[in-house]
Amino acid sequence: MLGLIVESQQITLAQTSQAAFNFVDHPSQAKLAALGGVNLTAGNDPLMFLSNPALLDSSRLNTPAFHYLNFPGGINVATLGYNFEGFSDGIIGIGLQYFNYGDFQGFNDLGQSTGEFNANEFALIVGYSKSQGVFRYGTNLKLLGSVLESFQAYALVMDFGVNYHHPEQDLVLAFNLRNIGFNIKNYIEGQNLQLPTDFRVGASYKPEYAPFRFHLSLRNLQGREVDFFIPDPFRNNEELGTVDQMFRRVVFGVEILPSEHFNLRLGYNHLIRKEFETANGAGAGGFSGGFSFMVKQFELSYSRMFYNIPGGSNVFGITTTINKKRTF
Repeated sequence: MLGLIVESQQITLAQTSQAAFNFVDHPSQAKLAALGGVNLTAGNDPLMFLSNPALLDSSRLNTPAFHYLNFPGGINVATLGYNFEGFSDGIIGIGLQYFNYGDFQGFNDLGQSTGEFNANEFALIVGYSKSQGVFRYGTNLKLLGSVLESFQAYALVMDFGVNYHHPEQDLVLAFNLRNIGFNIKNYIEGQNLQLPTDFRVGASYKPEYAPFRFHLSLRNLQGREVDFFIPDPFRNNEELGTVDQMFRRVVFGVEILPSEHFNLRLGYNHLIRKEFETANGAGAGGFSGGFSFMVKQFELSYSRMFYNIPGGSNVFGITTTINKKRTF
């Protein structure tokens, strides 16, 4: 059911002047998904620069990563990334997000079959970051593509991020401006698709000697109305309350760190919980969790995000170093 909703929304974009390329902000890697889907401060991961380019650092150099996301409805997502040393003492990251929505049966206005067609979207990302004192700066250049039957759209956008690291405490403050750019090609000539531009801030703090780290992220701070993943038929066009609007912009996360080889992750996203709530309630919607552990030279990770009572998405990931001798 979730897959059909997402797919119908994407195809609608080919006929209207609505927002496009929203897939690029979907948490398709395990750490981000487990922490609620929005995070600017959880480093030490070769794919987290896709969320905030200022998280691209030297902690995970030469470590290719591959993560696989499985959605209900036959949607499959692959995310790849790799980081290495760049020019001027900076770090370069390359990444790819690929969404395959599957095959569909097409019909014309008379109800006659026009055969099968497929739908897919992708983001090709190149990032660069560099430290200067207590600050780390980063930028991503992204080519976005969306192919929905015979409709195609492309855009070139950039992300900018700045993270402040406290010199004595495990405290990080982050600022992130996402998806600033322009359309190269629209689905329909003359159409003006809206890019998923977003301004976000975040913070994380780990108390001294404590085996956990707290994360707080705020999204959609540029002043527009709270956006929706799907229409909410239960609101009856009522205005959202001020508190509800505020919390729909907030994402909470926590990392539990019992050892350097194993950690747990938990998150809560109020926007997801409210938008996928049904007449039967929300269940575990909006909550997420996962873990990662080291085995030899490999890091294996898993996370699950709950959208509503019957289901959610699963993300599996593997990361390994390529400059160390393998032992199995």
